[in-house]
Amino acid sequence: MAASRPERRSIRRQLTDMGLRLTTTVLALLALAVALHEVYNRVASVRATLDTQTRMVAANSTAALVFNNAGEAHEILASLASLPDVQQAALFDLAGHPVAGYVREGQSAPCHTLRGDHRPDTDWDWCGVVAYRTVSLHARPVGLLALEVGLRPAYVQLVLALGFIGLVTVAAMALAAPLWRRLADRLTQPLSELVQVTERVRQEQNYRLRSAASGSMEAAVLANAFNEMMAQLEKRDVQLTEELDQRRRAEVRLNDLAYFDNVTALHNRHYFKERVDAAVESARRTGASCALLYIDLDGFKQVNDTLGHEAGDELLTQVGARLVEVLHGPTGVARLGGDEFAVILDGGVTTEQLEGVAAKLVRALREPYALGARTAWVSASIGGCLFPDQADSREAWLRHADSAMYEAKAAGKNGWRLHQRGLSPEISRHQQLEQGLRVALGDGQLHLVYQPRVDLASGQIMGLEALLRWHHPELGSVAPDEFIPIAEAIGVIVPMGLWMLREAVQQLTEWRAVAPELHLSVNISARQLTDDATLEPICQAMRDSGLPLHAVELELTESLLVDRSPTMLARLATLRDAGFGLAIDDFGIGYSSLAYLDSFPITTLKIDRAFVQAMHDTARGKAIARAIIAIGQALRVEVVAEGIETQADADLLLRLGCRRGQGYWYSPPLAAAEVGPRLAQSQREGRWQS
Repeated sequence: MAASRPERRSIRRQLTDMGLRLTTTVLALLALAVALHEVYNRVASVRATLDTQTRMVAANSTAALVFNNAGEAHEILASLASLPDVQQAALFDLAGHPVAGYVREGQSAPCHTLRGDHRPDTDWDWCGVVAYRTVSLHARPVGLLALEVGLRPAYVQLVLALGFIGLVTVAAMALAAPLWRRLADRLTQPLSELVQVTERVRQEQNYRLRSAASGSMEAAVLANAFNEMMAQLEKRDVQLTEELDQRRRAEVRLNDLAYFDNVTALHNRHYFKERVDAAVESARRTGASCALLYIDLDGFKQVNDTLGHEAGDELLTQVGARLVEVLHGPTGVARLGGDEFAVILDGGVTTEQLEGVAAKLVRALREPYALGARTAWVSASIGGCLFPDQADSREAWLRHADSAMYEAKAAGKNGWRLHQRGLSPEISRHQQLEQGLRVALGDGQLHLVYQPRVDLASGQIMGLEALLRWHHPELGSVAPDEFIPIAEAIGVIVPMGLWMLREAVQQLTEWRAVAPELHLSVNISARQLTDDATLEPICQAMRDSGLPLHAVELELTESLLVDRSPTMLARLATLRDAGFGLAIDDFGIGYSSLAYLDSFPITTLKIDRAFVQAMHDTARGKAIARAIIAIGQALRVEVVAEGIETQADADLLLRLGCRRGQGYWYSPPLAAAEVGPRLAQSQREGRWQS
């Protein structure tokens, strides 16, 4: 049971109670002091009486005790009968034997027993006091006097005094109570009036009410402050009424915006969920089929990373416009987020109609996009599903359309697929890879292999390229071309790339003890250069390694050449300042441009294996290889050929002016444990032994 809330008392009640408690305390202390004083007086009076009486009796008893005259002693003690307070008395000789005694008539058992061997002193008890006094003659003791006085008269006087004190105290309290109440009323009246006004304001919501500034200075200040606050509230009440009207109009507008995407002006995910529920309900009620298309753009990430988010947003806007144009209106079209869109078709859709719509969308979305002064190309992978023909529930409908979209991607992108009963192996594998990549790094499933880069003239090893490998616990080894795009799409490529760099740098530090001039190249994703937060750990890894400048080279994809923005150039300059060399991987197959190339602080060009393999087949292939080598020489950067598989490849590249190369002719990628011994052998013999 919850504890009961303590009762709240008014200030008037608290002041009255406090005053009465204070008065009670003061009166009680005064009464106690007077009572103690009265007790002290009674005790002093008894002491004085005893002292006087024993002095007189002792003086008169000297002769009787000297001559041991018992009769005279009895007469002396009998004279005490005239003193009503004396209860008994006795005279003793020096040996302590009684000589004479006196006991008041009518008295019950005495309070004390008088003793002749008692030393001069006073014995107190509740019923009486006994005083013992030595009887002396010329300062020589001749006997002992014992005299008891009763305390009843003293008690009677004390009770009367205490009763009087009590009456005075009660009378004072009776007078104090109304005085304190009157004082409390006077002090709290202004506050009570202010409370009443406040309560009226709360009940009536009338901010025009005011409180009278009366009473004490503090109460007047409080009332004035209250009145000023009411004036402000009255003013704000008017403003609030106006603002509420504006807010109601804005809420209507926000309610509309809640269903639209602010980039493309299409409906958003919130609307899509409600539209799905409505379509399912309608199909179940009428029996007419409805269809769902999931659309995922192919290549949007590359455009967004290289041309920037503004260009990406513009591309998404154009995609939305094309969807609306093909479907003759925005009804049923939604952007789910990122580069994902959805289309809902209801009102009785057949498989043939759905196929026709999907084909039109694929054709419309693969046309080029004008993004300012630049042109971009993306395509779309579309997956569709009919309800209730191919799905028994809302969840199955969404899942099957999503699976069909992944099937379209797995089939080569830029196409569409409709769901069929049963899940295809490709879809199952894609989902397994996506789920597996999220835990691969933490579970230790990733490892590095290293492919040697040699001097084509001498065959001596000059460096190594670190390559990432993944062994899935169920699927086995997965090719980088398959899992790297997925890792980039779901965002795990950033921590994977940083781990790869740190692991490779640590290995290079160990190997340089054997080959001091050894260099290492590591691939880096464009996602790792999207902002300074991902860039800094890369630079820190180089600083922590203690390696000399340009001992580590970062291989960049050629798609980065498209982005010549000041931000990207500054980030590449930051990498160079941190000590990295920069290589353009697979040069010549993507966005190659001398204008772009001249803007970047690169140190190496890598000839793609496709050009190396085409050198012997056509004059065109040989010319391309020669041109790339010439570009590298003109820019004074190193040129490295990839995919060397024969001695003839190496000899031709060497004649064309290329000095560095790698490929299976020299060695396949090796595990880290295999590199050390063969590196040591190469250093001893001056050549890399395959």
